[in-house]
Amino acid sequence: MSGQEQHAAAAPVTHDRVRRRRLGTGLLAAAGVYLAAAATMSLVFASAPPPRLAGNLAAFEQGLALYRWGFVGASLLAPALVTVLVLLMTAAQVPADSARRWLGTILLAAYVPFATLAYTTQYTLLPWLVETDPDTAALWYLHDARSIPYALDLTGYAVLALASVVLASTMLGHSRLLRWVAAWLVAMGVLSLAALAFHAAGASTAASVSTASSALCTLPVMVLAIVQGRRLRATARAVDGAPRPEPAHGPSMAGDA
Repeated sequence: MSGQEQHAAAAPVTHDRVRRRRLGTGLLAAAGVYLAAAATMSLVFASAPPPRLAGNLAAFEQGLALYRWGFVGASLLAPALVTVLVLLMTAAQVPADSARRWLGTILLAAYVPFATLAYTTQYTLLPWLVETDPDTAALWYLHDARSIPYALDLTGYAVLALASVVLASTMLGHSRLLRWVAAWLVAMGVLSLAALAFHAAGASTAASVSTASSALCTLPVMVLAIVQGRRLRATARAVDGAPRPEPAHGPSMAGDA
């Protein structure tokens, strides 16, 4: 085989190796950011439960610094989750022109503004309102079930629920790991829709429990994303060390994804 032919045969293998490595690194990074943000939020609120705004403004102002940090972490959750789900779809080799992939991606994009607005207002708009207009501040306090951010958060979870079910359907025919991801996504979607239904029915406690349970379903998804990321990076190294193939195509990712 001439040097030019060898180069042509090696090029697809190199492209596949780089693609696997990038996907694996992206999954590890995005899942790591999500887990770190979730841990930060959980530790902050466990050490200092969210202060009560109504009738106790002075106490609320004292706990405001930690409250802000909790939601700085929370505001990273939606971008990190969306990144993980898009990368998992890519690892599953869902065709770019797939209607379900397009629909899922559009729904994911719609989810981000709802969640981001609900959380970022807690460390930007809310502290300012507490100082300038306490009466209006109550409308923007997420831990009040009648507030605007609470409604935004629930709506965002409902949009994410639809996206999760659509994305889960694209992963069912793949590896066992991706089928587990699909199962957790469906569970998350069902609980998110239940939370919205409970809120509409006026059952705020049931809505909060369903929302929290839905959020917990994302943790196994992140663990599975890390496993998938490590597998992709490991197979990239295996391709690196393998003899250069004669055919002008490299191994498929579908088998390990």
